[in-house]
Amino acid sequence: MSTQTAQTPPGARQRTRSCATGLVCHRCGNRYPLQDSVFACPDCGKGLDVVYDYELAARYFEEVPSSERPRNIWHFEELLPIVDASAQARVGLHAGYTPLIKADRLGAELGLSNLYLKDDSTCRPSLSYKDRVVSMSVARLLERGKEEIGCVSTGNVGTAVAALAAKAGVDAYVFYPNRLEDMKARACAALGAKVCQVEGNYDEANRRCRELAEATGMDFANITLRPFYAEGAKTAAFEIVEQLEWRAPDHIVTAAAGGTLSSRLHKGLGELQLMGLSETEQTRIHIAQPSGCNPIATAILAEEAEVHPVTPETAAHSLAIGAPGDGYLVIDAVLKRGGTAGFASDPEIFAGIDLLASTEGILTEPAGGTTVAVLEKLVAAGRFAPDDTVVAIITGNGLKTLDDHPPKPWPAKIECELDAMLTALNELKSAGSLIDQARAQLHP
Repeated sequence: MSTQTAQTPPGARQRTRSCATGLVCHRCGNRYPLQDSVFACPDCGKGLDVVYDYELAARYFEEVPSSERPRNIWHFEELLPIVDASAQARVGLHAGYTPLIKADRLGAELGLSNLYLKDDSTCRPSLSYKDRVVSMSVARLLERGKEEIGCVSTGNVGTAVAALAAKAGVDAYVFYPNRLEDMKARACAALGAKVCQVEGNYDEANRRCRELAEATGMDFANITLRPFYAEGAKTAAFEIVEQLEWRAPDHIVTAAAGGTLSSRLHKGLGELQLMGLSETEQTRIHIAQPSGCNPIATAILAEEAEVHPVTPETAAHSLAIGAPGDGYLVIDAVLKRGGTAGFASDPEIFAGIDLLASTEGILTEPAGGTTVAVLEKLVAAGRFAPDDTVVAIITGNGLKTLDDHPPKPWPAKIECELDAMLTALNELKSAGSLIDQARAQLHP
């Protein structure tokens, strides 16, 4: 899809169709060139956002039909910040464009006739939505001509960095806080990353990794490359609306940790409206958090502008960020869109996992279970009309977190004889189904 214009000098780097024009501070509005390595505003310390020429992007978008665009995150390259086509061509080619599934059985359980699941548990290469954001970080790293990348991670960022760095041919260094998800750390090592576990929770590890980045000059995917990293998240909003034939949903429900996904869904929806591709003003965004780490949800429900940090205590390790860097952006996005927030206990989260698995055949991790559990609570609270179009985002695959799931009773061995097998089958039939167990946990 990338094109070289007639003005490109011979031997120069081929450009993408990106219409990015620079960086702007979220808080004070200071602007910086896109080429700068700054990742936070030197004046106020807040994060930076990428800005675009939307009129130019709209013209470019009309030039290439959707059917001729790649079925990955680069489908919307006009609204992404990577300008070097060679960097784009080396990463993210299988990330994004995940299925939007009509969830008839789960919808019937909840009383929603138009429930959809954006299933990023199938995202490539590492089976979580983090492949979207890390693809952008690694592409930016390649633009800068650097060959090593670090990250601080509770799980999914690490596996995405390990996989995408391997494909791009750069070295990856993954720093995990205490209580990491062991299977994800082992996956990072298997993918060739250098893995280091550090004492302290995610927020403490994040602060030290910022210091490490400054001391060494190494780029970190979700720290020094964050303005670019965050842009990958909004591709989920672009895809949802296009997959609904350019009709924006009434509601989007997603889990929130650091706040990147939920805040950039808001940005992506707004950009689609600016480009004249869809009317998105009516779409409400709702966020889900675990009860043991819910600083953003608490602030939203109290209608406060800032989050108050907490110490995480939850089995949903990928959501265990007590001082979310983009929390204030999530609050702004949710309140501006007329959405709300909810939280779920660990037992409710695992019941949400079971309910999704037993109705739609999708095995998700605790973050997805949090989304389903809070979705059920929002339905019970009357937040949705029965025929509203509701999209729940399933952000990660449960195969990576089976060690954290409460174990199901494992059957004893029986004789390989017909009578014994008939007896066992009858006992299994008389036992409650997984969906019955999930219902009981969600409605004790």
